[in-house]
Amino acid sequence: MSHPGPYLFPVASLSGHAPSGAWDEMTGTTGKVRPLWSGLARAMEHWTAEERATLSESADHLLEDLGATYNIYSDAGGSGRPWRIDPLPLLIDAQEWNKVATGLGQRMRLLEMVLTDLYGPQKLLEEGLVPPDLVHANPHFLTNLRGIVPVGGRYLATVGFDLIRGDDGRWRILRDHTRLPGGLGQTLENRSVTTNVLQAEFETSRVAGITPFFELEREMLLSMSHERTQVPHMVLLTPGFRHPSYFEHAYKARVLGIPLVEPADLTVRERRLFLKTLSGLRRVDVLVCRLDDDSVDPLEFWTMGGGGVPGLAEVWRSGNVALANAPGTGFAATMALMPFLPGICRKWLGEDLKLPFVETWWLGQTPIREKVLADLQRYIIFPAFGPGQPVRCSSLGSNGRKLWLATLESRPHDFVVQRDITPSLAPVLDKGSFHSQPVIWRSFCLQSTDGPVTLRGGLGIVAKDGILLNEYSGAELTAKDVWVPDETSVTSEGPAIRLEGHQIARDPTGAEVPSRMAEHLFWVGRYAERIELATRLLRTTVKRLGGELTASRRAQRDACFALLRGLEILPPEATTLPPQPLPVLARLVHNPSAPHGLPSLIRPLLWNAASARDRLSDDTWRLFNRLEDLLHSDNSHPTASALVQTLDNLVLHLAAFAGMQAENMTRGHGWRFLEIGRRIERSLGVLSLLASAPDTGSPECPVLEPLLETCDSTMTYRRRHFSRPRWDSVAELLFSDPSNPRAAAAQARILSTQCETLPGDPQMGLLPRIREHVAALVQATSPSPDGIPDASGFVKRASAFEELSDLLTQHYFSHSVRRVY
Repeated sequence: MSHPGPYLFPVASLSGHAPSGAWDEMTGTTGKVRPLWSGLARAMEHWTAEERATLSESADHLLEDLGATYNIYSDAGGSGRPWRIDPLPLLIDAQEWNKVATGLGQRMRLLEMVLTDLYGPQKLLEEGLVPPDLVHANPHFLTNLRGIVPVGGRYLATVGFDLIRGDDGRWRILRDHTRLPGGLGQTLENRSVTTNVLQAEFETSRVAGITPFFELEREMLLSMSHERTQVPHMVLLTPGFRHPSYFEHAYKARVLGIPLVEPADLTVRERRLFLKTLSGLRRVDVLVCRLDDDSVDPLEFWTMGGGGVPGLAEVWRSGNVALANAPGTGFAATMALMPFLPGICRKWLGEDLKLPFVETWWLGQTPIREKVLADLQRYIIFPAFGPGQPVRCSSLGSNGRKLWLATLESRPHDFVVQRDITPSLAPVLDKGSFHSQPVIWRSFCLQSTDGPVTLRGGLGIVAKDGILLNEYSGAELTAKDVWVPDETSVTSEGPAIRLEGHQIARDPTGAEVPSRMAEHLFWVGRYAERIELATRLLRTTVKRLGGELTASRRAQRDACFALLRGLEILPPEATTLPPQPLPVLARLVHNPSAPHGLPSLIRPLLWNAASARDRLSDDTWRLFNRLEDLLHSDNSHPTASALVQTLDNLVLHLAAFAGMQAENMTRGHGWRFLEIGRRIERSLGVLSLLASAPDTGSPECPVLEPLLETCDSTMTYRRRHFSRPRWDSVAELLFSDPSNPRAAAAQARILSTQCETLPGDPQMGLLPRIREHVAALVQATSPSPDGIPDASGFVKRASAFEELSDLLTQHYFSHSVRRVY
């Protein structure tokens, strides 16, 4: 039902309302809500304070559960700067979007033409449409890549555009993002959040879907490849999990359905690019590159540390791989190029720019410089080519203004100025209150065979406390979903992409796992099992600190501490029981600085899980996100019962991860190596416990009940033996009983089964030796006429399991033997 008339939103409810002259996205100057916003405004008016707070909290929790941040892995060495999402969307009128989409499509075609010319015949320089200084002094123009014809025939696959609305209501280009157009993965995640927290409003607004754009993007990338294969092999190259945008890279790879790889996963052989997989070297046809130009290839662009893939530029130069976007495309995003685009557009396309841009000038031209310097307070100064902080001239004092005038006169070619305009303001819900804050709209285009296609939506960016994105790139930002109503079809796709020569079919190599990814999953399994054993042993120990301290209970407590020393959870030099054992155990549970405590074990688990992020489900990642929170405590003197409760919760979370691995993960090689890592570590754990057990010759051996409890085998023992625990029976149950899932024998048999299905030629490399070694492990853990081994025998068998780990590492995680297909 349409609203009967103009809706008046209670402007007083918006703190920080628009300053004089600023365009308000939701309301006009009289406070009347614009028709596009009427439905959302009615909902906003009727939300209670509790509902508003719940919306913000729900959005934050959804992102937190998925680990959606600029870099959440501070515990694993990252910077830990999360993004926030405002539940209130930015609404864009459908007709207005059509005009913007037309202008962005024209701009994308124009930028493609500029790059094609400057890296080719350079007619722009010949005709004087672009100054030579702007090109040759620009570090983003890579002269060593001139003359290359990109595979697929295009430099730009996807481009991002930052748009800002001025006080006249027109959208203008603020920035072009041509080299690394970040934000698409974030856009899809924002849509997922807003459709959950504002489900009714989303359906009522008939918002156009954005999923088809990502399907088109995948098809477009496929179309860039050679005709060499039926289904081209694509990968997404990320700098690694410490990169601020790693979450987006991982999310984007999952959306596109392609492997997420790091430079170490790739290698160049005979001018061809290969992915190191468990089965050998797999040729790569299309590379979605998220590395800066100076990090792509250390042989072409040497930087401190020499990161990247050696030889990648030569592979691209030879036409053996398609890169999206191509190296050197960062030149098209140079702000100094913007004032020359209108002339190029008129000369080459015979038309004016359909979408204006914020007034921008390169100061390398004398007439322009003189005009700008006479009115400098109206501009913001930016470095023309390199990084650096922008300077708002209106905020400069007298001395600062003089210094900058002198600098601009002495080095004019190094600077660009852009008109300081007031952006539009949109409503923001922050901590249960409405605010009006500046907003920038990042829209995206992809280059299809039928021309540019613009996303019906995008990423809204709100700067905290009114700080603009273009002024302070390090500011903490809030993201918005962008809703574009579509009255005709909520899933309008735009021009279709025709894939000539490519039949969309199931990729037979889709189950392949990069070697590095398999190694990280292998260590995820090992650390998860190591943490579980330590948690169970600490819980067993804490339980023996309370209650009536009889001689038997005191002996069991001492035995538990001996086991902790044997597993090196306590330092080996701690040979005596501490006078106050509870604070020592609490430190192992809660203190991140404890060298062998649980927090120290969780950090490498998260590090490896982060590196394998795109192989883990969202539910699994939610569990990992909460592990450290379980161990966080504000209580400096926790009680024994509080410690036991914390350890109980941790055991349940680890059991949930094991259940997800067993029930939800596809039985591919990634799962297989995670399982192998878990089984090797469980074997090592139980063998270390048995080797560390004190006083095993005593009839009343105090370590037996803690051993059974730690290995979750108490009930099994009681059902089998109607007597108090005896060493030979306990050791048999934990060592050589293949029916006990905690026994070393059971792990050896599972390893034997898994090693039979390891990838690769069974006669190649170390595989024959691996299989022989596993068979020997099965034999060494089977019941023997000689009885149960002594402590040195347990240590010997533990060393054999470690040797298996080393053999797998040598064969699968390093590619010393060439296997190409």
